[in-house]
Amino acid sequence: MPFRIIRHIAAAAHLGEAPLWLPASGVFLWLDLHGREVHRFDPQSGSDRVVASGFTENLACLVRLNDGFVLLVTATQFLRLDPASGVTTPLPAALRPTAGTCFNDGKVAPDGALWIGTSDVGEVDPAGSLYRVSASGAECVDRGFVVANGPAFSPDGGAAYFADTVGGRILRYALDAAGRPVERTLFAKVPADKGMPDGMTTDSDGLLYSAHWQGSCISVRDPEGTTVETIALPAGNVTSCAFGGEDGSLLLATSAARDDDDGPSSPHGDAFVLRGQSRGMPEPQFDSAWLGREGPPQP
Repeated sequence: MPFRIIRHIAAAAHLGEAPLWLPASGVFLWLDLHGREVHRFDPQSGSDRVVASGFTENLACLVRLNDGFVLLVTATQFLRLDPASGVTTPLPAALRPTAGTCFNDGKVAPDGALWIGTSDVGEVDPAGSLYRVSASGAECVDRGFVVANGPAFSPDGGAAYFADTVGGRILRYALDAAGRPVERTLFAKVPADKGMPDGMTTDSDGLLYSAHWQGSCISVRDPEGTTVETIALPAGNVTSCAFGGEDGSLLLATSAARDDDDGPSSPHGDAFVLRGQSRGMPEPQFDSAWLGREGPPQP
């Protein structure tokens, strides 16, 4: 059965991103990066509300922590977020974005390492990098990206996927038994008329779900990179997606506003809950103590 929209969340976000399912509380969190808000969506009640706002800089991504809290990454900082109250506290971190760049998308790998990218603030120069934060500290995996997006991982932990958004590429990194990258290959090239690859996730069968900026869809690819399904959405700039729900069958997709929005009824910037036959997996948890460790010298 193909995916179908079962709920339309009329949030009118500036730049919706980073959906994250919290199994313990049975809710999704997601971000409006430029609106600088943290949203909390309850699929049981259908309620979507802002639980944290008023940040002094743009937001970047969310990941689960192993202490029951959530890691909220802003453009330059790491914060511990209480998902119930919205209260945040700063976390010490050795990793900082280089001059002219900001943190963007991030995700935790099955081995517990945080993969996080940086983007050029002006989205022009290939100044962004991809980092891996583990028990050994932070190290640079790759560099030379204008906008870094969508880390995602195969269920067996043998591969990492990364979206070079402006380059129109999805890259695949083969991982060794310790979760470290050993080889990079081109997984898929997105044609210009299909938009640009953005946030991503995988399901329990190893299929990769990639949101398409300016593409009004989520593409579904098998482990060989072949597109097996295209999920159409009413928003033009689809930004990210994540599985959740009690049985992992819900897919929450976020989107961003467009310059040509046609008023309050516009779907651009809204979020969408879909259901299909596929099932997702709980997102792994990260140990925030690893943020404070110095990694190996950067090449």
